[in-house]
Amino acid sequence: MKLDQLQYFVETARRQHIGLAAKFLNISPSAISHSISALEEEFGQKLFEKQGRQIKLTHHGKLLLDRAEFLLAEVARMGQELSSDKIELSGHFRIAATHFLSSEILTPVWMKIQSDHPNLRATLLSLKSGDVLSQVTAGEVDLGFCLSPYSGPNIERELIHQGNLLIAMGSKHPFLKNPKIEDLASHPSIAALGAQGIDNCENHPSFQKLRVTQRVVNFFDSYQVAVESLRLNNVWTLLPDFIAQQNKDFIQTYTPRGWEATYQLVAIWPKYRLRTTALDLVVERFKETILQSLRQK
Repeated sequence: MKLDQLQYFVETARRQHIGLAAKFLNISPSAISHSISALEEEFGQKLFEKQGRQIKLTHHGKLLLDRAEFLLAEVARMGQELSSDKIELSGHFRIAATHFLSSEILTPVWMKIQSDHPNLRATLLSLKSGDVLSQVTAGEVDLGFCLSPYSGPNIERELIHQGNLLIAMGSKHPFLKNPKIEDLASHPSIAALGAQGIDNCENHPSFQKLRVTQRVVNFFDSYQVAVESLRLNNVWTLLPDFIAQQNKDFIQTYTPRGWEATYQLVAIWPKYRLRTTALDLVVERFKETILQSLRQK
């Protein structure tokens, strides 16, 4: 089956006459007859039946007309997009991110992309880190963003940012008056809940190396909760560098000598599933937003 065969078939079906279709297409009637016969032989079904001087579509012919018109329209649209400097993106996607990333980065990134490409649709999900990983692994989500997931056989990943987890607290925390690492454990802390499949960086080996024991009073599953806790109470925690930077008006960080606590922010998607141009754009803009927040002084 070739595109020109479908075109000949569609024009004949619309006019119910081979001669009129040939005149419209500026080709010989025999060329159309031969093309239709080739399609009938390929599908093993009659596409037209004679009714007086006209021809009518059979049941299979009507089915082919519906599909052929759609295919030809898609081919025409693809040609217009590829010949234009501006590509119009379309489709519906399921995109997930951990709670903070979903509200603070993914949502504004997607809204800006959608304003430039109004035919795009999405289901935006705010999930725990482990749920982002599990739903991407199961193929239920087209693209996900989370911190330090373990590698798995059913996911692909792209590094968005590799940064540092910083000891963070409110700018008026009493520890900051005379900061000494040995005094940190005397102040209450909050810690992120561990998640299956996620590298739980809040229990980083640097605490053991520096002989710091956390006195955890609260756990959180969203960095939004962590940031608000630091604003309201004299507690401390570990925050990714870009989150601390975004909230620098009331958060300060402390980096003791010998502190090493790295993390990775990654985009993940199901293995063997094509990452479309629209999803490529989401990853690109996501990365730009992270870098921009880190450049803010």
